[in-house]
Amino acid sequence: METSRLTVITGAAQGLGAAIAKGLAAPDRTLVLLDRSPAVKDVADALGAECRQAVGHEVDLGDGVAVTALTGFLTEEYGRCDILVNNAALSPKAPDGTRLDLADIPVEQWEQVLAVNLTAAFRLCAWALPLMKNQGWGRIVNMSSRAGRMYVPQAGAHYAATKAALIGFTRTVAGEGGPYGVTANCVAPGRIETPLTNGNPSGAAMGAAFVSQTPAARMGRPDEVSAAVEYLVSERAGFVTGAVIDVNGGVLG
Repeated sequence: METSRLTVITGAAQGLGAAIAKGLAAPDRTLVLLDRSPAVKDVADALGAECRQAVGHEVDLGDGVAVTALTGFLTEEYGRCDILVNNAALSPKAPDGTRLDLADIPVEQWEQVLAVNLTAAFRLCAWALPLMKNQGWGRIVNMSSRAGRMYVPQAGAHYAATKAALIGFTRTVAGEGGPYGVTANCVAPGRIETPLTNGNPSGAAMGAAFVSQTPAARMGRPDEVSAAVEYLVSERAGFVTGAVIDVNGGVLG
C-alpha cells in the first residue's frame, strides 16, 4: 500500500484551522485534526472524501497530559508524522471585545494562553521532529501573527508574547531539522475574516481600523492564509526554512 503522509493540524474546528485542513486535504494524505471543540469531527467528516483518511480528535491542547496521551496514540497508530501545523490559539478579550490591558490579565489566564499557544506547539514539535528526522523529510508550520511582529492595539500582551515567541522557537526547530530534510516556518496573518473576528463585539471597529492602515484596503480571507501554508508544506519549499511569511495585506510596520 502506498504511504500516506500524516498531516496533523491543531485548532481545526473552524476559521483558519478548518481552511488549512481543507487546503491540505489530498488523496495521498491522512489528516488528523485536533481541537477542543467537538466540531472538529464534523470538519474531518466533510473532508474524508478528499484524502486517504480524515479523523478529528477532541483534545484540550493546554492539557499536557492529554497531549502526551494523544501523541502516544498517534505514534502507535501511524508511526510517523510528515506535516505538522500548529494553529490552535487563545486570544482572550475584555467583555466588550477589546484587548485586556496588562494589569487586567489574571496570571491564570496568562498561563493558559502560553499553554495553548506556545507550549502545545513545543510538545507537538518535540514529538514530530524525531519522527521527521528519521524519515528524512518533514514540514512544520507554526502560526504566528501580525501581533508577533509589531505592536497591534487589539492584541493582549499574552497573545502577542506567544506569537513572537513562536518565531524564535521555529527558527531553532529549523536549525535542528534542516540537515535531515525537515523545514520549519511561520505564517503571520493580519486580520482575517473568520467567525471569531466577525463575532467579536468590537469586530467592526477593529476591522475598519485594520483596513484603514492596510495597503490592500481590505481584510484577508482564510483561503489566502491556507495558500501560504500549502506552499510551505510542498516539495517546492524544501529550501525555505526558518522563514516568516506575512499574510497581512502589506502592513509591515
